[in-house]
Amino acid sequence: MFQLHYTGSKPIISQHGIFFKEGKEDKYIYLRTAIYLLLSIDKHYYEKYKGSPSEKLSDQEILEVLQVYEPNLEQHLLEEEQKYEAHIEEMREHARSHPLTEEDRTTWLNNIEIMRPYLIQREINKLYYIHCIKAIKEIIHEEHLKEIDINFSLKNWHILTSIAGNLEYGVKSVRTAIKVETDKEGNLIAKLLINPPADLFSSPSVAGIDDTH
Repeated sequence: MFQLHYTGSKPIISQHGIFFKEGKEDKYIYLRTAIYLLLSIDKHYYEKYKGSPSEKLSDQEILEVLQVYEPNLEQHLLEEEQKYEAHIEEMREHARSHPLTEEDRTTWLNNIEIMRPYLIQREINKLYYIHCIKAIKEIIHEEHLKEIDINFSLKNWHILTSIAGNLEYGVKSVRTAIKVETDKEGNLIAKLLINPPADLFSSPSVAGIDDTH
């Protein structure tokens, strides 16, 4: 099974060095909360385990949960990883074809090779996140859910927009809206509304989850 662990922000690789793009976080940071949401909305989880899911699952436990929802997950990831290896080769070809000195070209190619494990792991983390979001979409449809609530934070908002974007795309697409309200204790709550009334409708801020690598 492919491993799961944090890497970091999106790298920018060139003959000048390796830099990291602010705001392009590793999807790993969202996955644990996304798994918690998945288990929270699945009534079969409660029937089987007779309790609330934990928000502190280990990386290995996260992988085990995902395999329950998608038994062929490892094969899917293998196919998707091979596609990403082809993407890295395209990066190398771009460096080879760029009008540079031989020294600069060699430096660029070496930088890509140095970052290859980082790039692949970051892509694997993203793929796990995408598959988790797709599993959430399936549970929403199976359970005919109309709303998902979670404490507001920028991280949780990102996860809800990922779910919303996936619900609005492809087969069985539905309208969604995301809003923030205050509960009785004064806490901010982010709410994902599925097929909301027309007067509440607003497009999610993210149209999908397949953002750039």
